[in-house]
Amino acid sequence: MTTRRQWIPIAGLVATIVGATYVVVQLNGQTPAPTADFRNAQTAQVRDPQGQVILQGQFMPPVDEDGGLERLATLTPTGVDADAAGEAEVEFAKANPTEQEVEFSVINLAAGAVVTFVIDGVDVASATTDREGTAEVELDVRMPAAAALR
Repeated sequence: MTTRRQWIPIAGLVATIVGATYVVVQLNGQTPAPTADFRNAQTAQVRDPQGQVILQGQFMPPVDEDGGLERLATLTPTGVDADAAGEAEVEFAKANPTEQEVEFSVINLAAGAVVTFVIDGVDVASATTDREGTAEVELDVRMPAAAALR
């Protein structure tokens, strides 16, 4: 009985180490956020590793949201994965923004799929979908110095 009780904490510790290693490997595989000005972005896309567009959408005009501005794009399938869906969002300050918050979320993709999130041809981030075929990314993208002064 004592031996069995000792194995339970050891198994929990091993599982924790394996899980943490998996997360670190996934995060280290991602590229750093670009420096870009997405305040007037037109198109958001989700691409597969071959560069094929899975989802795409057009950004709507800015909406006043909590003292800042927010632009949304509903991502619709291109035919590669007919039931896939998603949303992209860019949020920024009204006056003199120095960075933007960029968010992507996708659902109904293949489990374990690697996708790249793209705005106006600029690779913003990459992610791997979970068992449910969903992925989300939220990151701060710095504005180029000249654009932030406009």
